[in-house]
Amino acid sequence: MRKTLVIWIFLLLPAAALARGALDFFDPNFRAYPLAIPDCKDLGGGNKDLVENATAAMRSDLGIVGVFKLLDPRSFLADPKREGLSGASINFADWLNVGAEGLIKVGLHRSGNELTMDCHLFDVASGKELLHKKYKGRPKAVRTMAHKFADAIVRHFTGSPSIFFTRIVFAKRNKQGTKEVCVMDFDGHNERCLIRNGTINLLPAWGAKGQSIYFSSYLKGGPHLYRYDLKTKKSRVVSKASGLNIGAAASPLGKRVALTLSKDDNSEIYAIGVDGANPRRLTRDWAIDSSATWSPDAKRIAFVSERSGNPQIYVMNQDGSTPKRLTFRGNYNQTPNWSPRGDWILFNARDERLVYDIFRIQPASGEIVRLSQDQGNNEHPSYSPDGNLVVFSSTRTGESKLYIMNADGNNQRLISRKKGEYTTPEWGPWIERKGQAK
Repeated sequence: MRKTLVIWIFLLLPAAALARGALDFFDPNFRAYPLAIPDCKDLGGGNKDLVENATAAMRSDLGIVGVFKLLDPRSFLADPKREGLSGASINFADWLNVGAEGLIKVGLHRSGNELTMDCHLFDVASGKELLHKKYKGRPKAVRTMAHKFADAIVRHFTGSPSIFFTRIVFAKRNKQGTKEVCVMDFDGHNERCLIRNGTINLLPAWGAKGQSIYFSSYLKGGPHLYRYDLKTKKSRVVSKASGLNIGAAASPLGKRVALTLSKDDNSEIYAIGVDGANPRRLTRDWAIDSSATWSPDAKRIAFVSERSGNPQIYVMNQDGSTPKRLTFRGNYNQTPNWSPRGDWILFNARDERLVYDIFRIQPASGEIVRLSQDQGNNEHPSYSPDGNLVVFSSTRTGESKLYIMNADGNNQRLISRKKGEYTTPEWGPWIERKGQAK
């Protein structure tokens, strides 16, 4: 009976899943790739905590990206004590029988203050090793090493880099009632606050290359727009026109920043240089215009306008010409965010129950898809740099926290881990941090 089961599973395996770059989350025929990740092995040095951290990080990473179906470890048939890291030591029939198409094997060896992580990826049907990577570093870099191998796996199957070395910026309210600008890794780890100046700081946004963060602050009146340099850890004023200087959005080309100014006795969208030079007014309407977001080719800007009587999403050319209304459903649509793929624009809307939820709309067809419902207020969505994931804030547990989900609304999970109110997140571009394992 066992032998028959193995044969049937083998016959059902799709050949396309074995090819490099075969998995595309946005392919209409997409099917998540079944992947088994057994506990990492201690190869010497007493690595119980390190083994647990590496295993948890790898499962979390590959579970988040949305292209893999992680198999329940409780279903595994293989004997972990008898199997090693090499193909010769693995009983692939046991892994076929639980539905695995891919198998990860990782071992850790610690010698003093050096940790070695030996990583393998196998195709279960053929027993062929698809990837073999080895990383060395200090024990505290164990999660970074796990991210590196998970990234290699994503690149192998999708042909694109992962989001495992990206960060999310957000505003956070502290006990004193002021708001700080903070960052965290894509999965909520390594949270730290960058701007703590005893006042209210709002709407942080990444510079185009991820080397700076724009934010609005009441530090000296305002709100004025500031630019924080992540290398020098210094802030400088970018725009301090009278009235509002808020809602910065950096052009993907890195040359201009769109923002909302009210120096004309009305809120209008302007484009300025990255350091505030050469302001140019883009909107000219009696109504409030705000919340700009650039298309990935920087040729168009989506924004919110009340020119139709209530907040709706509009699109215009990057020079402000040819504004066109995009949303016609609902009477309160705001905070658009353009997908890096260019195919969708996220926004949040208030429904008839006065509850905020997240939607996406196709700029070309106007098709709208609802991504959240019946779980508190869900606001301020922002795409990951690959367009596969979305970060957003939600009050589903009472206090506003940060969550991520697949771009289709599935697999929603909490990532903020500390106390406090988390708001207005923005996912940063691809950029690797210093000190990562080699």
